[in-house]
Amino acid sequence: MSEQQIFTEQKFTDLDWSEKVLENIKFEKCTFTGVNFSESDLISITFDRCKFVSCKFSVANIKKCALLNCAFKFCTMFSTTIENCKTTGTSFSEIDMTTVTIKGGNWSYTNLRYCDFSGKRLENINFQGADLRNADFSKAVLRECDFTECMLTNTSFHKADIRNNRFTSFDISTTNFSGAKVDIELAITAVNMLGATLG
Repeated sequence: MSEQQIFTEQKFTDLDWSEKVLENIKFEKCTFTGVNFSESDLISITFDRCKFVSCKFSVANIKKCALLNCAFKFCTMFSTTIENCKTTGTSFSEIDMTTVTIKGGNWSYTNLRYCDFSGKRLENINFQGADLRNADFSKAVLRECDFTECMLTNTSFHKADIRNNRFTSFDISTTNFSGAKVDIELAITAVNMLGATLG
């Protein structure tokens, strides 16, 4: 394997990195402005405390990458695939996630406020501690996901299939589970939160 390239506190502006394979690179405190990553393969890259402004990730494949405490502003992710990545501390709240495909990964403590996951199938994702306020999971199918200690105020799981997931420590009174398919564990958790008991 080639030696990892490391870039620290650099600015990348108006570059065309579309249709490229970028692999085994570490960016620390870098700023990307107007960079085109469309149709690129980003593999095993670490972005640590980086900022992305007006960048394009359309049809890009982001695989086994770490996006740690990063921020995205005015970026596009049309038909982007994010696979087995770690996104701890990163904010996607200004990204249109409607056509983004997420395959597994560690999304703990990520800012996903107002993100639209409606109708998606999401499996084996760790959302622990994530900010999911006002996020929409309506009609989504969720399997083996961890929502422990997530912020779920005004989050909608309307008509979603949320069986076989982990939900603990959230305010059930502000979360929309109407019409959702739930398993017995979540039903018991909900009853306990409401101060009731199963008879």
